Amino acid sequence: MSSSKRKVGQKHELAIGVLSGLLASWVKALSEPRLQTVAERVLPPSPEQKLEVGADPAGRPENMPPAVIVGRVALAVGHRRLTPSQRVRAQLVIHYSTGAGLGVAYVAAANRWTIASRGRGSLAGLVIYAGTHGSLLPAFGIQRPPWRLAPAAVAWEAISHAVFGVALDGVRRSAGGRDEH
Repeated sequence: MSSSKRKVGQKHELAIGVLSGLLASWVKALSEPRLQTVAERVLPPSPEQKLEVGADPAGRPENMPPAVIVGRVALAVGHRRLTPSQRVRAQLVIHYSTGAGLGVAYVAAANRWTIASRGRGSLAGLVIYAGTHGSLLPAFGIQRPPWRLAPAAVAWEAISHAVFGVALDGVRRSAGGRDEH
């Protein structure tokens, strides 16, 4: 393959990755309120558990991990304390930019290695959950580890990440991502 064709292919893959990540982030955001409602009916959290970081996006969106991170970074760099609405707006930027980055990584991996898209992307979504909520966020003191959170919060968040992965893969396949599985 010529160098110019390879560059066009890489740009196309990058565009599909960004598109996949943005759309999958949107689908994830749409799914979370319903998943939270169902999970809390099956596994009702205590009032104290609903106050934990990441436990209640419907009632306390300013207490979700990206909003907490923005608030902490603002204070660390000497900015004044952000209002809840400022943290929620900044959270959207983090949510969608992280989704776009994960989309690029997923599309690149899924186009190269068949195992990356196992389960139509659901396994990738669960790996992303484990890598963020299961390790990075607890390691940085942003959120408690899953085994110390309300079971409902773990359930809806893990499922929403599986939904994110399925959406990533669906967009990738629809946009012409290679599927040699």
